[in-house]
Amino acid sequence: MTAEYKSWIITELENWAETFNNNYPDHMEEIIEEENKGYDLIHSLINKFSNDECSKADYETILFHIWQINHKLI
Repeated sequence: MTAEYKSWIITELENWAETFNNNYPDHMEEIIEEENKGYDLIHSLINKFSNDECSKADYETILFHIWQINHKLI
């Protein structure tokens, strides 16, 4: 995989992770906890992808979400 393509995927994942990085009032703890899980999962995928340690399921998750993010471009 070319470095440029790998960098693009990582950027897409980082941008996706930021959608879970919101500030809510303290009384919305359940939402905050759910979003923290999403944020952490995406950063886990970024680390695995960066270090070439992804499983088949990890790649499928990455591809699915990149497809979701970019489906309007097709």
